[in-house]
Amino acid sequence: MANKTLLNAVNEIFKRVNNTAGDAAVLTTLVDSARQHPIDVSIQVINEGIDELYSYTTEGLPMQQAESTIVLATGTREYTLASDLIRLHFPMIDRTNGQYIVQFPGGYDEMIEWDLQQNQTGQPQYAAISPINGKLRFELAPAASVNGRVYTYEYEKDLVLVNASDAVPFNNAVFRSMVPMWVQLYKREMQNEFDQALYTAGLGRASRYLSELEPRPSYSARSHGSTFLDPYDKR
Repeated sequence: MANKTLLNAVNEIFKRVNNTAGDAAVLTTLVDSARQHPIDVSIQVINEGIDELYSYTTEGLPMQQAESTIVLATGTREYTLASDLIRLHFPMIDRTNGQYIVQFPGGYDEMIEWDLQQNQTGQPQYAAISPINGKLRFELAPAASVNGRVYTYEYEKDLVLVNASDAVPFNNAVFRSMVPMWVQLYKREMQNEFDQALYTAGLGRASRYLSELEPRPSYSARSHGSTFLDPYDKR
């Protein structure tokens, strides 16, 4: 059975909060002048709820990895990464020439200190994401001899449901468990009401269906981090 869609999820919220309008009770599109604000809020809380669910499990968001490329240009150290990038996976690979670019040991600051004048050129081997502008910066400005070389990189992307036909990233059992959770998030935004017990029960049930784990004793917030270590030694 196909996964439910964003439109299905919005309609489920509307049913629970009695946001209906005669013959137009069931939405067939996410554009409705009479109910656009509730629709927009529903979309927002659905995405927030999905993010919350996956933060409580060891499961990774499906369809969250993507691939893109950068093309070296003579003398250009910094390159714009994919707009939906959350986390870059090193190494970057020049598949034509069998070359790699890996994360600079120590990160961006140490890379800048390694070449204080920022005037060295050659074939880049290391890179780091600039905390200043979010671009990828190389330790060397590409020389003319490597101009035009293409490096492919894998990355984790932001998964956001925006279109009516966008499928939710889980099966229908998880979907049904998420509905009470979404409803509570909606009521908090629109009606200044929130039932913590219903929210927690929905989150816990959806989490168990998703990961097939034993119930957690607590569903308090926790932080997640990921560090990508350089597989190569410092030079």
